[in-house]
Amino acid sequence: AEALEELQILYNEEKQLVAGYKEDPLIDNWISNVLEILGFGTNVETTLPDGSGYVDTLLFENTEARRDAATVYLDTEDTADLFEGGVGILEAKQWGADFNQRFSEQRPYRNASHQIKHYLERTPENIQWGILTNGKKWRLYGTKDYETQTYYEIDLPEILEQGNLEAFKYFYLFFRPEAFRTHRETTFLDTVWSESETVAQELGEDLQDNVFTALRVLGRGFVETNDLDIDPDNDEELDQLKEQSLVL
Repeated sequence: AEALEELQILYNEEKQLVAGYKEDPLIDNWISNVLEILGFGTNVETTLPDGSGYVDTLLFENTEARRDAATVYLDTEDTADLFEGGVGILEAKQWGADFNQRFSEQRPYRNASHQIKHYLERTPENIQWGILTNGKKWRLYGTKDYETQTYYEIDLPEILEQGNLEAFKYFYLFFRPEAFRTHRETTFLDTVWSESETVAQELGEDLQDNVFTALRVLGRGFVETNDLDIDPDNDEELDQLKEQSLVL
């Protein structure tokens, strides 16, 4: 409830400005403040370990973890030490930007959605999750599925304007630092991912069974009531019955 109130206050102060911000001011005045309220430690414009680019923000479990990683980095000057102390990455775009719009200039990734996946593939193993945001929409991408169409998305301003604590939990529980932190060899996000896949498989199996059952019931009903004058011994008429039952 406290985080919801803090974010509502911040949004009320910034909502008349956010649409006019370019990317850097949006990060400075909105996105970074959201991350701070959530409890993240952050390091901006962090070069990828292979030197192929930089992420807008490297996320740490808290500020203390960020300082610990920075201490090691200052000694080694190896950016991999920063990433190995982190829990995730964030890529930001201008307010309301289309994540699927193709970049006009030549890049190794075609759009923002592909960009965050591209970065995740070039981070150490401990970085399994990334946030893509245009300030309004906040998306989570994981490394376990390389399809850019697979993500979890929340419209944060919509939730803040509603002021519904139950709705806010769908943002807070997924985007808080604890969701990224490894506990007993897994994270909250990994657990939800795994359970989601299990439920999807069960739904698919259940739907398949239900479709066959529905077709059987429909077909038998049409034949027994004879409303369609179906001859049970006529294969052509039975095929037509099956096709129309599928449509229904």
